[in-house]
Amino acid sequence: MRRSIICFGGLLLVIGLTWGQELPHPASSAAVDISDWPTTARIATPWDYPPRRFDSWEEAVDQAVADGANVILDWHYVSDYWQALFEPLLSRDLEAMAYHASYIHTHHPGVRYIIYVAPLEYVTPDVDVDQDGQVDPGKEGESLALQHPGWLQVGIDGRSAVFYGSHPGMPFWVCGTCEDVWLTPASPEYRALVLEQARRIAATGIDGVWLDVPFLRFNFGEDWQEQWPTFDPWAVAQFEAETGYIVPQPPDLFWPDWDDPAWRAFVRWRYILISEFLADYQAALKAVNPGIKLIIETSVGPDVSATQQGSSTLDLPAVSDLTAHEHGGPWRSADTHYYMWLRFLSDLLFWRHTDGAQPAWLLSYVKAGEPDTLEVACLHAATVLAVGMNYYTSGNETMAGMPDVKFRREFFAWLAGEEGAYYDPGWKPYANVALVYSQQTLDFLDKGSWQSEFAYHDAFSGMAMMLLESHIPFQVVSERELHRLEDYELAILPMFAAMSPEQAQQIRDYVAQGGRIIATGPASLYTEEGIELSDFQLAGLFGVSHAEVQPGEVYVNDYGAGRSVFLYSLEPGWVLTHELDYFWSAEPWPGGVIEPGTAEAARRAFLDELWSQAGVEPLVATTAPKGVILLPFRNENSDELAVRALNFHGVHFGDAVPIPTTVDLSLRLPPGGSVASVERLEFLGDWKPQGFSQDGDWVELRFPLKVHVVVRLR
Repeated sequence: MRRSIICFGGLLLVIGLTWGQELPHPASSAAVDISDWPTTARIATPWDYPPRRFDSWEEAVDQAVADGANVILDWHYVSDYWQALFEPLLSRDLEAMAYHASYIHTHHPGVRYIIYVAPLEYVTPDVDVDQDGQVDPGKEGESLALQHPGWLQVGIDGRSAVFYGSHPGMPFWVCGTCEDVWLTPASPEYRALVLEQARRIAATGIDGVWLDVPFLRFNFGEDWQEQWPTFDPWAVAQFEAETGYIVPQPPDLFWPDWDDPAWRAFVRWRYILISEFLADYQAALKAVNPGIKLIIETSVGPDVSATQQGSSTLDLPAVSDLTAHEHGGPWRSADTHYYMWLRFLSDLLFWRHTDGAQPAWLLSYVKAGEPDTLEVACLHAATVLAVGMNYYTSGNETMAGMPDVKFRREFFAWLAGEEGAYYDPGWKPYANVALVYSQQTLDFLDKGSWQSEFAYHDAFSGMAMMLLESHIPFQVVSERELHRLEDYELAILPMFAAMSPEQAQQIRDYVAQGGRIIATGPASLYTEEGIELSDFQLAGLFGVSHAEVQPGEVYVNDYGAGRSVFLYSLEPGWVLTHELDYFWSAEPWPGGVIEPGTAEAARRAFLDELWSQAGVEPLVATTAPKGVILLPFRNENSDELAVRALNFHGVHFGDAVPIPTTVDLSLRLPPGGSVASVERLEFLGDWKPQGFSQDGDWVELRFPLKVHVVVRLR
């Protein structure tokens, strides 16, 4: 039987309003300091509302602000048209941009105005009206590919990255008559133009630039696959000058040779190319307006799209003010099952943890007009908040629209009053377990392939999902931050195979000083560039050499003051690691065929065979079902604790309404900690007193959970 939606406890505030009526603008928005506004952003666009609802842009903005938005994202000619790199279109567009910024700042103090750009991709409509895959006669002047062929990215087979809507497999944003091109940031002419455009954009008075798709286009449509751009002459010359390596060029190169050190250097250098372009773009903006924010949009997660596109989220905090992560899910519940929600959460946690001190925004999608749109939107918004990310959700495939007008109005109004519970910069994950992420292993052992036999990307996500299900709070720590392991009792290294000697020594030192690790797969068996070694670099720590190790056997070794728990089980024909077995049984992707019994058996095996041997106690203990997710936080500024509880219990295909439950929870306090009072915040509801008891370093709590609850301990 279908359960009814249960998250709208506060809807009486708006249920009597008709479409178009305005709510008072939240008073807290005007108080946001400009330097802090990304932290509490509630993002909307003037184009979110149904077509023809408003007579002007100004009316649409007024309504978005009245509905609780405090950041307005907008589009101009510079957003979409390459001709806006030149006069006279550029000056005309900048005048309109300056007017829009002035209107918002004058009429809505405290609301910020940002504009969208995508400087590495331009789509030009109506240049191929007959849809024959070529520019129509007379339209040559409108074609970026024909006017500036030296600006284009070049693939491994020598073709330039130019596409037409009639080509098979084009994404929805490339219309049937459109030309789509991807540009190389190595072109001096293009780079100079786009940076000058950035400087002039910054002078208009806008508050931020949302920069999309900073990618080298690896796949696009059916005929452009595994292209490893960019092999344009500018990029090749720059690579050779900066590294001393020479990579074979088209037509001699048709596929990568991962044994070639020049190719491995090229894989690393592609990240540098993108990062340096973004750094220059940010510098151009801030040279004119030091207060302007650069927001980088990326859909890259802890997966092979980073290697493919030369763009890692680990690099973005150094070259931007914040990251706007794009995630396609959950879209609609008919296509979404429990494990997909769990993976959605694990992806968000990866981003929120690796973004560090910066705010983290989320662009996601919940399909409008479905019978259960409100149920999906409710669980989705609660998940975004529980992680601590800022909400921007579209109701269709574009970046405009929204799942439901009344829901967002209610949600934004409530969030404006409760933003401190989620966005206070002092809140950090409260965990004694580090989950180590290795970009090197992803790059040099998965090699940019979703079908990689190694499948590090699946192992990392599988481990994160198992920990969430098992109520084991964790903090993601990248291989670049291994010095931070000293803050944790246990480090989990799922298939961290590509490791430098320095990283291996950091791990040895951590364990020798009392830390504990769980390592799986061929951990440390490869160099940081994926070259196989004759023995594990951590053989002494594991207590077993590669020549002696037996796949499937667990090795427990006390080392110094700490302990290592090691399972080597990744060889053709041998049993998988627990995290891979779990992930491939859960199949948390569209169209996946779930084997929940096998996934659960893998999770139990991990707990029984590995976790139990590590001798570390989680910071939380509960009898709640595995679909209840508990995320503890500690406020570094006030020493308060909080637990953000999410309920995925009972969620499945076609049903995004969790089964209400009662959570019995024990939370371990920091040494010497004590609790004077506890209160509970219901999602879209109010704070209520919460009963508790304290026994030594543990606090006992019992509370009801429908969709999402924050329990705060003072």
